[in-house]
Amino acid sequence: MLIFNCTKAAVDFFTSTKKGKKSSPIEPAPHKTIAESIAKTEVSTDNEHQWHWLVHAKKVKRKNVLIVMDYHSRFTITLTGLKKGDELAFLNLFEHHLTVHVHEIMALLANNVAGNALAIENSLGLYANHHHSCAFYQRGDRSVQNHINDVLWHFEYLADEMGEIPQGVDLIGFDVSVNRLLRKRQADKDYFYPQHEFLHDWLTHYGECSEPEADNFIEGLKAQERAEFQAQFGGIEDLDLQDDSLISSNIHSDKIDNVISLDLYRKKK
Repeated sequence: MLIFNCTKAAVDFFTSTKKGKKSSPIEPAPHKTIAESIAKTEVSTDNEHQWHWLVHAKKVKRKNVLIVMDYHSRFTITLTGLKKGDELAFLNLFEHHLTVHVHEIMALLANNVAGNALAIENSLGLYANHHHSCAFYQRGDRSVQNHINDVLWHFEYLADEMGEIPQGVDLIGFDVSVNRLLRKRQADKDYFYPQHEFLHDWLTHYGECSEPEADNFIEGLKAQERAEFQAQFGGIEDLDLQDDSLISSNIHSDKIDNVISLDLYRKKK
């Protein structure tokens, strides 16, 4: 099941009034915090795998913009062009963007069996089989919200530079860039890249990889990225490219029961 944990602004976006009757997919959350829900699910054998996302909405240049962030990896999917109160259009666009990102990220493993076309399609099939429904709850998380606010800052900056709201390829490109920014969860001592965390999770949940296999793929990808960086900036051999604290200090230096069936809306696509 996909769980969309919504801020108050997102709840307002998904709520509409027609002929005096209010309609909303939002239902009461089963637990006060997302962490508690995850903990309860992990010890239960009756529930399907739950994937928690946070959703925040904001008007940018008079257009609706939704930031959807994975609770664990802090991977971001930004959506625009949606009408207020249309959760089915939201789900359709979310899955479209998710599919594009999965193709783009798994292709980074093109030198490994996990990155070939068949592996990508099989993983997407497993994803669809694992998530037959979704639910919308009103609750947030302070740590994730801080990262969402940072993504919004970058989005508004880009929109001002472009003079319009990014769409299509520009929107995908924006997400690719913010998912390569260093993040840090409150409980962790090390920084991480959302792209790497998301890929690791995808490989273990849907790519039929064991934890050690996924670890090896990510380490290989990091080594490849370091080699490409060194090849591009060959004059800085002494720079410790694994020093996340060094990189993170310069992140901003350039200022750069109401459950919806996913199967039903997939058939309407």
